[in-house]
Amino acid sequence: MEVVKGLDIILLYRLKRKAEEEEAWKMAFQTEHESSMTREAESTITKDGNVQSLNPIEYELTATSLMAKGDAHIDEMKKALIDGEVIEIWEINKAELGVDENKDKYKATYYQGYVSEFTPSANAEDNVELSLSFVINGIGQEGYASLTDKQAEVVQYTFTDTVANATTTEG
Repeated sequence: MEVVKGLDIILLYRLKRKAEEEEAWKMAFQTEHESSMTREAESTITKDGNVQSLNPIEYELTATSLMAKGDAHIDEMKKALIDGEVIEIWEINKAELGVDENKDKYKATYYQGYVSEFTPSANAEDNVELSLSFVINGIGQEGYASLTDKQAEVVQYTFTDTVANATTTEG
């Protein structure tokens, strides 16, 4: 048995209205995220003891990234908060590859929800951090998700030769 590393679990996003035209994308420089699930209960006192009534499960997802210059997805997230647009979110575990019909996919949880917080933090001595919070509709769905090289390696550059006007190669 191996320990799961935080580096292997990433988030992909997409505006739900763009599902037919755009792949999900990864926010560059993700540093951490947290997905919490809670369920409140209400207690009714009876003569035979307490009886619990469970409320629905509530999810909250938070994510922190360093802001990348020129990243249009940052503005897209801010606009989604302002406009109340539904966001699709995939929490993908790159360390758990599927089998059989899912052999080229990774274990994932799929959510739909809204951006509930958009907070850039600009400390004079550090890189600018962007904190995002999401409120989730319904129950997150377990499954297996595709992950292209482009999605997985947003900021990874490719090998370039030493000569002028060299072409790049994948590597």
